[in-house]
Amino acid sequence: MSGNPCSPSVRLSEAPDPFVRTLIIGASGQLGSALSRVFSHSHSVIETVHRDPGPGQRTLDLGDRAALLETLRETKPDVVLVAGAFCHVDLCETEREACWRVNVGGTEAVADYALEGGCRVVYYSTDQVFDGTRETFRETDPINPLNVYAQSKAAGEVVLRELLPDRHLVLRTAWLYGPDLARKNFALRLAQRIGAGEDVPIPADQWGTPTYTEDVAEATRFLVARGFGGTFHAVGPELIDRVQLAHKVCARFGLDPRHLVPRPTRELGQTAPRPHRVRLDCSKLRGAGGYAFRCIDEGLAALHLWCANNLG
Repeated sequence: MSGNPCSPSVRLSEAPDPFVRTLIIGASGQLGSALSRVFSHSHSVIETVHRDPGPGQRTLDLGDRAALLETLRETKPDVVLVAGAFCHVDLCETEREACWRVNVGGTEAVADYALEGGCRVVYYSTDQVFDGTRETFRETDPINPLNVYAQSKAAGEVVLRELLPDRHLVLRTAWLYGPDLARKNFALRLAQRIGAGEDVPIPADQWGTPTYTEDVAEATRFLVARGFGGTFHAVGPELIDRVQLAHKVCARFGLDPRHLVPRPTRELGQTAPRPHRVRLDCSKLRGAGGYAFRCIDEGLAALHLWCANNLG
């Protein structure tokens, strides 16, 4: 997939009512839980999770079109935040059908309901829709996803642009980290493994922009409240390689960096090809007056505090 994927930025309706009904798909994930915390201050939030629902949550499989449409018609949301996804990059290569059913088919079902129910849809995409061959990438730059996961996310973007040209918001983000009881991010997994005394291989040639989940959630609320639509890049302000990031995690969490084992990507046995260096240009978000994302040290400090209070 290549070419210019983006429609122009669209200004939508005025700021929503404080009691607007907001459905979060994937509310138990690290991004979904951050969205729930942020949106619950001003919205009536409905949480759905893939499995093991907590109090007040609904079970929902994004890849089950019939169940998804049933939930949407029953809850009648004004805004749908599609934070759920099949996001295991390597597994997507071998389970392409399941990946496509969730990331593309699920998005299409939400868009079909939005045509019927009149709601707005927010969709989270990835920096991996780009191939890393430029210094920076703006929203209007040509895309060239290198793996199945990124191809599916790019296809989901296209679905929304085609079906909901005036009622979609796409946020491309990268290297998410933040509070997560399941520890499904680089920082928390690394801290857990080194804390257990493991030596951890780290890609020595992959660069990106670590992004704190709460910042993406705040940026989402900012854009939704002001009626923005179209595509925005939403990532942290610092470009860093995985090894430097790992050293920062070790320093913040008091871990021994001698357990870090830098390796070239080609030696790690990763199934999916990955761009080695992607930096998203967020000037469009800043120009909209958007929420300022925190630097890595600030994010890791906040994460460390959360861990001390929640993980023991």
